[in-house]
Amino acid sequence: MSQLVQIRQRIKAIQTIKKITHAMRLISMSAHSRLKHKEEPLRLYDGSIHRLFYKATTAYPTWKSPILQASGSDERPLVILIGSQKGLCGSFNSTLFSLFKKKLKTYPPSTHYVTIGKKAVDFMHSMNQSTVISAFPTFTNSNRSTIAHSIGQLLTTAVQPYTKVTVVSNRLKTFFVQKPSFSTIIPLANNEPHAQKHIPDYLWEHTPERVLEHLSHLYLESTLEHLLFESLFAEHAARFISMDTATRNAESLLEITKLRYNKLRQAKITKELTELSGSNL
Repeated sequence: MSQLVQIRQRIKAIQTIKKITHAMRLISMSAHSRLKHKEEPLRLYDGSIHRLFYKATTAYPTWKSPILQASGSDERPLVILIGSQKGLCGSFNSTLFSLFKKKLKTYPPSTHYVTIGKKAVDFMHSMNQSTVISAFPTFTNSNRSTIAHSIGQLLTTAVQPYTKVTVVSNRLKTFFVQKPSFSTIIPLANNEPHAQKHIPDYLWEHTPERVLEHLSHLYLESTLEHLLFESLFAEHAARFISMDTATRNAESLLEITKLRYNKLRQAKITKELTELSGSNL
Protein backbone atom coordinates (compact mmCIF):
# COMPACT_ATOMS: atom_id res chain seq x y z
CA MET A 1 0.00 0.00 0.00
CA SER A 2 2.83 2.38 0.85
CA GLN A 3 4.34 1.85 -2.59
CA LEU A 4 1.08 2.86 -4.26
CA VAL A 5 0.93 6.01 -2.11
CA GLN A 6 4.47 6.94 -3.12
CA ILE A 7 3.68 6.45 -6.81
CA ARG A 8 0.51 8.58 -6.50
CA GLN A 9 2.57 11.35 -4.90
CA ARG A 10 5.13 11.07 -7.67
CA ILE A 11 2.39 11.33 -10.31
CA LYS A 12 1.10 14.53 -8.67
CA ALA A 13 4.64 15.95 -8.58
CA ILE A 14 5.21 15.17 -12.27
CA GLN A 15 1.85 16.76 -13.17
CA THR A 16 2.81 19.91 -11.26
CA ILE A 17 6.19 20.10 -12.99
CA LYS A 18 4.51 19.59 -16.35
CA LYS A 19 2.14 22.51 -15.69
CA ILE A 20 5.07 24.76 -14.70
CA THR A 21 7.23 23.90 -17.73
CA HIS A 22 4.23 24.27 -20.04
CA ALA A 23 3.47 27.72 -18.60
CA MET A 24 7.12 28.78 -18.97
CA ARG A 25 7.09 27.50 -22.54
CA LEU A 26 4.10 29.71 -23.35
CA ILE A 27 5.67 32.73 -21.62
CA SER A 28 8.94 32.30 -23.53
CA MET A 29 7.12 31.97 -26.84
CA SER A 30 5.07 35.08 -26.09
CA ALA A 31 8.19 37.08 -25.16
CA HIS A 32 9.99 35.86 -28.28
CA SER A 33 7.04 36.88 -30.47
CA ARG A 34 6.96 40.38 -28.96
CA LEU A 35 10.67 40.79 -29.62
CA LYS A 36 10.21 39.49 -33.15
CA HIS A 37 7.92 42.44 -33.93
CA LYS A 38 10.62 44.84 -32.69
CA GLU A 39 13.45 43.22 -34.64
CA GLU A 40 12.87 44.94 -37.98
CA PRO A 41 12.42 48.53 -36.62
CA LEU A 42 15.54 48.14 -34.48
CA ARG A 43 17.53 46.77 -37.41
CA LEU A 44 16.45 49.69 -39.62
CA TYR A 45 17.33 52.22 -36.91
CA ASP A 46 20.73 50.64 -36.29
CA GLY A 47 21.45 50.52 -40.02
CA SER A 48 20.40 54.17 -40.50
CA ILE A 49 22.66 55.37 -37.68
CA HIS A 50 25.59 53.40 -39.09
CA ARG A 51 25.11 54.71 -42.63
CA LEU A 52 24.70 58.32 -41.48
CA PHE A 53 27.78 58.11 -39.28
CA TYR A 54 29.98 56.70 -42.03
CA LYS A 55 28.70 59.19 -44.58
CA ALA A 56 29.55 62.02 -42.19
CA THR A 57 33.03 60.67 -41.51
CA THR A 58 33.59 60.38 -45.26
CA ALA A 59 32.60 64.03 -45.68
CA TYR A 60 35.07 65.06 -42.98
CA PRO A 61 37.91 62.50 -43.23
CA THR A 62 40.34 64.43 -41.02
CA TRP A 63 38.19 63.82 -37.92
CA LYS A 64 39.39 61.10 -35.57
CA SER A 65 37.26 59.85 -32.71
CA PRO A 66 39.13 59.75 -29.38
CA ILE A 67 36.75 56.96 -28.29
CA LEU A 68 36.11 54.79 -31.35
CA GLN A 69 39.68 55.18 -32.66
CA ALA A 70 41.58 55.40 -29.39
CA SER A 71 45.32 55.11 -29.63
CA GLY A 72 48.11 55.10 -27.13
CA SER A 73 51.01 53.12 -25.77
CA ASP A 74 48.96 51.60 -22.94
CA GLU A 75 46.63 48.78 -23.82
CA ARG A 76 43.25 49.22 -22.12
CA PRO A 77 40.81 46.48 -23.15
CA LEU A 78 37.22 46.21 -21.94
CA VAL A 79 35.10 43.05 -22.21
CA ILE A 80 31.31 43.17 -21.93
CA LEU A 81 29.81 39.79 -20.97
CA ILE A 82 26.07 39.36 -21.63
CA GLY A 83 24.33 36.42 -19.97
CA SER A 84 20.70 35.72 -19.16
CA GLN A 85 18.52 37.18 -16.44
CA LYS A 86 17.13 33.76 -15.47
CA GLY A 87 18.10 30.13 -15.89
CA LEU A 88 16.17 27.18 -17.34
CA CYS A 89 17.36 27.93 -20.87
CA GLY A 90 19.41 24.84 -21.62
CA SER A 91 23.06 25.34 -22.55
CA PHE A 92 22.56 29.04 -23.32
CA ASN A 93 24.78 30.22 -20.45
CA SER A 94 27.04 27.18 -19.95
CA THR A 95 28.29 27.18 -23.56
CA LEU A 96 28.91 30.93 -23.50
CA PHE A 97 30.71 30.89 -20.14
CA SER A 98 32.79 27.84 -21.07
CA LEU A 99 34.06 29.57 -24.22
CA PHE A 100 34.60 32.84 -22.35
CA LYS A 101 36.53 31.07 -19.59
CA LYS A 102 39.00 29.73 -22.16
CA LYS A 103 39.35 33.18 -23.72
CA LEU A 104 39.77 34.76 -20.29
CA LYS A 105 43.29 33.35 -20.00
CA THR A 106 44.43 35.35 -23.04
CA TYR A 107 43.28 38.74 -21.71
CA PRO A 108 45.91 40.96 -20.04
CA PRO A 109 45.63 41.67 -16.29
CA SER A 110 44.63 45.27 -17.02
CA THR A 111 41.38 44.16 -18.70
CA HIS A 112 38.18 45.66 -17.30
CA TYR A 113 34.87 43.84 -17.38
CA VAL A 114 31.19 44.75 -17.55
CA THR A 115 28.61 42.06 -16.77
CA ILE A 116 24.98 42.07 -17.87
CA GLY A 117 22.37 39.61 -16.61
CA LYS A 118 22.24 37.87 -13.24
CA LYS A 119 23.87 34.70 -14.57
CA ALA A 120 26.83 36.67 -15.97
CA VAL A 121 27.18 38.64 -12.73
CA ASP A 122 27.18 35.44 -10.66
CA PHE A 123 29.66 33.78 -13.03
CA MET A 124 32.19 36.61 -12.80
CA HIS A 125 31.71 36.69 -9.03
CA SER A 126 32.57 32.98 -8.88
CA MET A 127 35.70 33.70 -10.93
CA ASN A 128 36.79 36.28 -8.32
CA GLN A 129 37.32 38.97 -10.94
CA SER A 130 38.06 42.20 -9.10
CA THR A 131 38.23 44.26 -12.31
CA VAL A 132 34.46 44.23 -12.93
CA ILE A 133 33.83 47.97 -13.13
CA SER A 134 30.07 47.76 -13.70
CA ALA A 135 27.37 45.12 -13.32
CA PHE A 136 23.74 45.02 -14.45
CA PRO A 137 22.10 42.03 -12.73
CA THR A 138 18.63 43.00 -13.99
CA PHE A 139 18.45 42.52 -17.74
CA THR A 140 15.06 42.62 -19.46
CA ASN A 141 13.63 44.15 -22.60
CA SER A 142 12.26 47.09 -20.61
CA ASN A 143 15.71 48.26 -19.43
CA ARG A 144 17.66 47.25 -22.55
CA SER A 145 17.96 50.84 -23.81
CA THR A 146 18.92 52.08 -20.34
CA ILE A 147 21.77 49.56 -20.10
CA ALA A 148 23.03 50.50 -23.57
CA HIS A 149 22.95 54.18 -22.65
CA SER A 150 24.77 53.55 -19.34
CA ILE A 151 27.55 51.57 -21.01
CA GLY A 152 27.80 54.21 -23.73
CA GLN A 153 28.26 56.86 -21.05
CA LEU A 154 30.86 54.68 -19.36
CA LEU A 155 32.88 54.44 -22.57
CA THR A 156 32.56 58.09 -23.55
CA THR A 157 33.36 59.52 -20.11
CA ALA A 158 36.32 57.26 -19.31
CA VAL A 159 39.34 59.26 -18.16
CA GLN A 160 41.56 57.17 -20.38
CA PRO A 161 39.75 55.79 -23.46
CA TYR A 162 39.60 52.03 -23.93
CA THR A 163 41.71 50.82 -26.82
CA LYS A 164 39.57 47.75 -27.45
CA VAL A 165 36.00 46.86 -26.45
CA THR A 166 34.68 43.35 -27.05
CA VAL A 167 31.12 42.16 -26.48
CA VAL A 168 30.73 38.47 -25.61
CA SER A 169 27.14 37.32 -26.11
CA ASN A 170 24.86 34.77 -27.70
CA ARG A 171 23.32 35.29 -31.12
CA LEU A 172 20.39 33.55 -32.73
CA LYS A 173 21.53 31.65 -35.83
CA THR A 174 18.19 29.89 -36.23
CA PHE A 175 15.33 29.49 -33.79
CA PHE A 176 16.84 26.20 -32.61
CA VAL A 177 20.51 27.25 -32.65
CA GLN A 178 22.11 29.93 -30.47
CA LYS A 179 25.85 30.43 -30.75
CA PRO A 180 28.32 32.51 -28.68
CA SER A 181 29.98 35.37 -30.52
CA PHE A 182 32.77 37.88 -29.90
CA SER A 183 31.96 41.31 -31.38
CA THR A 184 34.59 44.07 -31.42
CA ILE A 185 32.95 47.51 -31.35
CA ILE A 186 36.11 49.50 -30.55
CA PRO A 187 38.32 50.26 -32.44
CA LEU A 188 36.14 51.29 -35.34
CA ALA A 189 36.41 49.03 -38.39
CA ASN A 190 38.04 50.74 -41.36
CA ASN A 191 36.46 48.47 -43.95
CA GLU A 192 32.86 49.35 -43.16
CA PRO A 193 30.68 48.41 -46.17
CA HIS A 194 28.51 51.52 -45.69
CA ALA A 195 31.43 53.88 -46.24
CA GLN A 196 31.04 56.01 -49.35
CA LYS A 197 33.74 56.36 -51.99
CA HIS A 198 32.60 59.84 -52.98
CA ILE A 199 32.56 62.75 -50.57
CA PRO A 200 29.03 64.05 -49.84
CA ASP A 201 28.49 67.79 -50.02
CA TYR A 202 27.12 68.70 -46.58
CA LEU A 203 26.24 72.08 -45.09
CA TRP A 204 27.27 71.85 -41.45
CA GLU A 205 24.92 73.78 -39.16
CA HIS A 206 27.29 73.07 -36.28
CA THR A 207 30.98 72.33 -36.43
CA PRO A 208 31.82 68.94 -38.01
CA GLU A 209 33.61 67.89 -34.82
CA ARG A 210 30.50 68.47 -32.70
CA VAL A 211 28.19 66.67 -35.13
CA LEU A 212 30.50 63.71 -35.54
CA GLU A 213 31.04 63.41 -31.80
CA HIS A 214 27.29 63.24 -31.25
CA LEU A 215 26.89 60.71 -34.08
CA SER A 216 29.69 58.58 -32.66
CA HIS A 217 27.81 58.36 -29.35
CA LEU A 218 24.62 57.35 -31.18
CA TYR A 219 26.58 54.82 -33.21
CA LEU A 220 28.03 53.28 -30.06
CA GLU A 221 24.72 53.10 -28.20
CA SER A 222 22.78 51.69 -31.17
CA THR A 223 25.42 48.98 -31.65
CA LEU A 224 25.27 48.03 -27.97
CA GLU A 225 21.47 48.02 -27.94
CA HIS A 226 21.33 45.79 -30.99
CA LEU A 227 23.72 43.27 -29.39
CA LEU A 228 21.65 43.31 -26.19
CA PHE A 229 18.50 42.73 -28.22
CA GLU A 230 20.04 39.77 -30.03
CA SER A 231 21.06 38.20 -26.71
CA LEU A 232 17.52 38.57 -25.33
CA PHE A 233 16.08 37.21 -28.55
CA ALA A 234 18.31 34.13 -28.36
CA GLU A 235 17.61 33.67 -24.64
CA HIS A 236 13.84 33.38 -25.06
CA ALA A 237 14.26 30.97 -27.97
CA ALA A 238 16.62 28.81 -25.90
CA ARG A 239 14.23 28.83 -22.92
CA PHE A 240 11.29 27.83 -25.12
CA ILE A 241 13.23 24.87 -26.53
CA SER A 242 14.38 23.82 -23.05
CA MET A 243 10.88 24.05 -21.53
CA ASP A 244 9.32 22.32 -24.53
CA THR A 245 11.73 19.41 -24.10
CA ALA A 246 11.05 19.32 -20.36
CA THR A 247 7.29 19.25 -20.97
CA ARG A 248 7.61 16.38 -23.44
CA ASN A 249 9.81 14.45 -21.01
CA ALA A 250 7.28 15.02 -18.23
CA GLU A 251 4.51 13.64 -20.45
CA SER A 252 6.53 10.51 -21.22
CA LEU A 253 7.48 10.02 -17.56
CA LEU A 254 3.87 10.54 -16.52
CA GLU A 255 2.67 7.81 -18.89
CA ILE A 256 5.31 5.38 -17.64
CA THR A 257 4.54 6.14 -13.97
CA LYS A 258 0.77 5.78 -14.47
CA LEU A 259 1.30 2.46 -16.23
CA ARG A 260 3.41 1.23 -13.33
CA TYR A 261 0.82 2.44 -10.83
CA ASN A 262 -1.98 0.62 -12.66
CA LYS A 263 0.03 -2.60 -12.83
CA LEU A 264 0.78 -2.53 -9.09
CA ARG A 265 -2.80 -1.65 -8.28
CA GLN A 266 -4.13 -4.46 -10.46
CA ALA A 267 -1.67 -6.91 -8.92
CA LYS A 268 -2.79 -5.90 -5.43
CA ILE A 269 -6.46 -6.31 -6.35
CA THR A 270 -5.76 -9.74 -7.86
CA LYS A 271 -3.85 -10.80 -4.76
CA GLU A 272 -6.67 -9.71 -2.47
CA LEU A 273 -9.26 -11.55 -4.59
CA THR A 274 -7.11 -14.68 -4.55
CA GLU A 275 -6.75 -14.54 -0.80
CA LEU A 276 -10.48 -13.94 -0.40
CA SER A 277 -11.37 -16.89 -2.64
CA GLY A 278 -8.93 -19.16 -0.81
CA SER A 279 -10.38 -18.28 2.59
CA ASN A 280 -13.93 -19.08 1.44
CA LEU A 281 -12.82 -22.53 0.37
